[in-house]
Amino acid sequence: MKILGVEFDSNKMHYVLIEGDFDIHEVLQKNRLELAETRSRDSLVAFQDAIRTLYNATVPDILSIKAKPEAGQMRAGAAALKMEGVVLANAPCKVVFVSGLRINQCEVECGGLQKYLQPAYKAAVVTLTSQR
Repeated sequence: MKILGVEFDSNKMHYVLIEGDFDIHEVLQKNRLELAETRSRDSLVAFQDAIRTLYNATVPDILSIKAKPEAGQMRAGAAALKMEGVVLANAPCKVVFVSGLRINQCEVECGGLQKYLQPAYKAAVVTLTSQR
């Protein structure tokens, strides 16, 4: 099973693709995409094209997104909400949201991954392990 873990941070989308079953998995791909301008149609179209290319290249079975609150002090910004909308509208598979609490409780080793990729990785792992 392939799971694409995603986390939005400001105007960046971090993603990690893992493949495996339950507790045994490997990282197949990792990177980030950026939304250059939040009020530019061209930027949104370019981001959407990048998302479609990512989906076509990775063919995920499940898209696992780290949930961001829509209200309150830690709420998602305009760029994150726009990117999330594009990601959801173009998703070719089942989409699940994983709470920040569940991600923080995930104690898997993120061997060699940069710190900014760890929430996306953990979102994918939490989703993979819940598929038992």
